[in-house]
Amino acid sequence: MPATPAASSGSAFVYTIGCQMNELDSELSLATLQGDGFDITHDPALADVVFVNTCSVREKAEDKAFSFLGRMKMLKRQNPNLVIGVLGCMAQKEGELIFRRAPYVDIVAGTRQFTQVNDFVKQVRAGRRVLALGRDDEVRTEQRLKARDTRVSAFVSVMRGCDHHCTYCVVPNTRGREDSRPLEEIVQECRILVGEGAREITLLGQNIDSYGKRLQPRRRSLAELLYAVADIAGLWRLRFITSHPSDLKPELFAAFRDLPNLMPYLHFPAQSGSDAVLARMRRGYTHARYMELVAAARQAVPDIGLAGDTIVGFCGETEEDFQQTVELHRKTQYQTSFIFMYSEREFTPAVKLGLADDVPPGVKNRRCNELMELQRQWSREVNRQRVGQVVQVLGEGESKRDPNKQEGRNPQNQVVIVESGRDLRGELYNVRIDRATNAALYGTLV
Repeated sequence: MPATPAASSGSAFVYTIGCQMNELDSELSLATLQGDGFDITHDPALADVVFVNTCSVREKAEDKAFSFLGRMKMLKRQNPNLVIGVLGCMAQKEGELIFRRAPYVDIVAGTRQFTQVNDFVKQVRAGRRVLALGRDDEVRTEQRLKARDTRVSAFVSVMRGCDHHCTYCVVPNTRGREDSRPLEEIVQECRILVGEGAREITLLGQNIDSYGKRLQPRRRSLAELLYAVADIAGLWRLRFITSHPSDLKPELFAAFRDLPNLMPYLHFPAQSGSDAVLARMRRGYTHARYMELVAAARQAVPDIGLAGDTIVGFCGETEEDFQQTVELHRKTQYQTSFIFMYSEREFTPAVKLGLADDVPPGVKNRRCNELMELQRQWSREVNRQRVGQVVQVLGEGESKRDPNKQEGRNPQNQVVIVESGRDLRGELYNVRIDRATNAALYGTLV
């Protein structure tokens, strides 16, 4: 049972930067605080406790976090009792350096301490500053489940960390080694969420295809987990992210064929189309192998939606390397892809190995813009193939861009927007697609 709200608890606010795992961690942090008597506010100016949950994958994300902290400094001048905390990857990477750069911060807690935030706040209110950075600590969340918001779509973490050590990536340093949650515990969490109204669940892992590693007494597989969760009564849709091409297994494609509520959507980042760059990145596959996986996915589910991530301008990338990446995008025909310019990050293997960040910024920028424009064209072409089709949509409610319209997603995870005189959140409904852009489908309720 949640604790009886205490008058001294007050209101809490969490600002989230980064990936879906961070979104889930923030949700569980708020559940932890709520279970200890805090009210939740969406306005940091009204909060007694403010956390920022941070990302370190790119420099821009860290700049965004410090910019937010700068604004919180002004609030603390007005309210000296305001508790300010930093959670997540930047906290794990920078540690006490955050206290030096932002001495008004009270709590710095890493990627595995987010369900202890209530204890950290109590320590600060007792006059102590908190630094908690156990990178490989066990995360226990099941006691917080019933305090989570009831949502149509819910995230569930199935594993944490990554063992791959790709040279550009800081995640193994900030998130720690791969650790999997017991299958039965995950299924129980999903049952609770479905019982409270969730109709779609997305299973999360930094490298979800290696789910099961380090489980005792025996290893389980992602496919086993998908079959077990898909069997929950009342679960309409099941998804999972993010896949590493080196770890995709044939039984995963069989699961797509066998499970009607496993949605036909696969996010598996290529990062580059050049074998030379992939080798320097330590990705563990080639351009040709990646295309074999694309073919296998489409053979298993011809209508599958594919999404990717690409880094432009990695160490030593030549114009020929870049054109091979363009060719991979052209052949794959992603419905969407997240494209970034490489930025050198501390504590990555690239820095330790002395790989020079030698592609000039102007060249990176040109290549990034060129690939983004091409991908917009390809995404538009992929989306236009839906025009004239009737697709099933799970409603998410009011459109983010137009409150007079309703927004939802089809099985391939594409955004579908319709006009409707009522709130369609949480409903399954059919839409005839009338037009498409690179970002969304637009249609009419059938």
